Amino acid sequence: MNDPWANTDHDPSSGTESHTDTGAIHTTTQTLALARADIHTAVGAHDDPHRRHQYARSALSYANTVLLAADASDEQRRYAGYYQQDALAMIAGA
Repeated sequence: MNDPWANTDHDPSSGTESHTDTGAIHTTTQTLALARADIHTAVGAHDDPHRRHQYARSALSYANTVLLAADASDEQRRYAGYYQQDALAMIAGA
């Protein structure tokens, strides 16, 4: 197991990997897929405003992680930007 505190960067969520509540580490590609999945779930939760809001916030977090990832490609950043915009619109509409 990698020790996130074994270096001078004391923020384990920084860089190109994303951490979940389970402690799993995701690549930028996987994080983008999680953003996409959460956007789709939020869209599908049109009849449950609280659930929609929660998934939109999660998608926003994943999208922001991709946008800040050092290894993200231009295409990944473009898609992350779309998911970010969609999530912000859903959050504002709540």
